[in-house]
Amino acid sequence: RLDSGDLAYLSVKVRRILDNHGLTGCKIFATNSLDEYLISDLERQGACIDSYGVGDAIATSKAAPCFGNVYKLVQIDGRPVLKRSEDRIKLINPGFQITYRITKKDPDLGDIYKADVTCLRGDTLSQRIEAGETFTIYDEQDRYKYKIFQSGEYSWRPLQHQVIKDGERCAESHTLQEKKAFYNNTLSHFSPSERRLINPHYYKVDISDDLLNTKLEILDTLNKEIEAFSID
Repeated sequence: RLDSGDLAYLSVKVRRILDNHGLTGCKIFATNSLDEYLISDLERQGACIDSYGVGDAIATSKAAPCFGNVYKLVQIDGRPVLKRSEDRIKLINPGFQITYRITKKDPDLGDIYKADVTCLRGDTLSQRIEAGETFTIYDEQDRYKYKIFQSGEYSWRPLQHQVIKDGERCAESHTLQEKKAFYNNTLSHFSPSERRLINPHYYKVDISDDLLNTKLEILDTLNKEIEAFSID
């Protein structure tokens, strides 16, 4: 199964590898937000794909797009893991995590959400946030972009809460109207500059240094394993 990267290029390369090793009967299956236009283009490029998996494009119309969501393993027996992908957006964060929403009080607007910060549970930044200490977050892609939150000037809350316990739902159910009210209330706490449609400001979403380092270490290990791998 191919579900990321250049599907046309990868399918041809994989087909060649399989055939060279006598696996001519092995089929290649492709997915990745496919629709009739992408499939037609893949066929035009001569992709060696035997079948396609189409989900979102069948279940919903483009006029009412859906949120594609996938559960992926991040930890096995206490060991952080991740799925390596050529698509950066699909590169998940490893380990048992917690995400904090950081709020500051604006004299005119009231409580305003300022950042979402994901940490490994109990890591250095997680402890500083829960202790109300001064902390700094950095942009994962540009370390020169950072934001300092001073002690006593922010509040925090975890975004995760337990829904299933021992196979049973333990979270309270809500009506459609309650969900709508919750959504509207949440949206109202974002800055107007972040809610506008034209040139909105970037809302800070960052990860802790401990989480970033864990992620990079796993990627480095995976890359070395891939380089050393041989099918022969």
